[in-house]
Amino acid sequence: MICLDTNIIYNFLFETELTSASEKVIREAFIEGMAIPMIVYNELLYTTGAKIARIKYGVRGKYSFRKHIAKHGFPEEAIEKVNGFIRDFKITILRDYQDPDEPVKTIKTYRLAPNDAQIALTCKHHGINTILTFDEDFKRVPWLRVVP
Repeated sequence: MICLDTNIIYNFLFETELTSASEKVIREAFIEGMAIPMIVYNELLYTTGAKIARIKYGVRGKYSFRKHIAKHGFPEEAIEKVNGFIRDFKITILRDYQDPDEPVKTIKTYRLAPNDAQIALTCKHHGINTILTFDEDFKRVPWLRVVP
C-alpha cells in the first residue's frame, strides 16, 4: 500500500506544471494499492473546493471562501471530483492515528508542520512506508520513502 499526499492528487485533478508527474506516479502506484489518511481527504476537499470557488465564482482567500460556503454551501463539484477520484482509483481512506503526544514529538524531531506529522504517523501505524508527494519535508521522516 502506498500513501498519497494532498499535493499529488491536487496536481492530478487540476492542470498544473506537475500534472504529468502526478499522473505518472499515480498510475504506477495503482498496481500496489493506494491509501490516504483522513486528514489528506479533508485537505483535498478544502483545496479542491477553494480552487473551484476561485475559478467559477472569483472567490479569493480563505475568509472569502468561508463566506461563500456560508451563503451558497460547499461546492458540490469539489465533493464529486474528490470522491470520483477516490472511487476510480480504489483509494482506501485510513483513520488518522490518534495520540496527543506523538504528533508533537514528531513535529519537533523531524521539523514538520502538524498535518504532515499526522500523515507521517498515520502511515507508520498502518505499516505504510512509501508516500507519493512533492513535499520535500517528508524526506526527513526515516520510515517513509518519498516518491517522486
